[in-house]
Amino acid sequence: MAIVVDKRVLIDEACSTAQEFTKLYYECLDKKRNLVSRLYMDTAVLVWNGSSVAGNMVIQAFLEKLPVSDHQIISLDAQPVHDEAIKGQSTIMVTVAGIVRYEKKPAQPFCQDFLITAQESKWKVVSDCLRFQKVLS
Repeated sequence: MAIVVDKRVLIDEACSTAQEFTKLYYECLDKKRNLVSRLYMDTAVLVWNGSSVAGNMVIQAFLEKLPVSDHQIISLDAQPVHDEAIKGQSTIMVTVAGIVRYEKKPAQPFCQDFLITAQESKWKVVSDCLRFQKVLS
């Protein structure tokens, strides 16, 4: 029974961490984009609609080229990554779905997956994959 409780606690902690991180991330992206590199590890990778960039400063430069944005989160899921896969490092897989509006463009649904890990008591993005979504008819 203790194993079930421990897993539940880990999942609850992952969910609350993901909520806090997601709020911080999209506020930064929408309002303080010049600080977004602080949320990524130095060696982080971003895949943005098929375009791949690596390194927190390169990611920031890439994101700063995008028009002003406004993200609305519709759903959020988080799962702790199993210790055996990450050798005890606190790591969470976060999946976000929402709608983004870029300056002078129509709203666009998106899905974004983050792998975040604890580094010096702060959560940092290890990998980030964003895809715009299309409604199938």
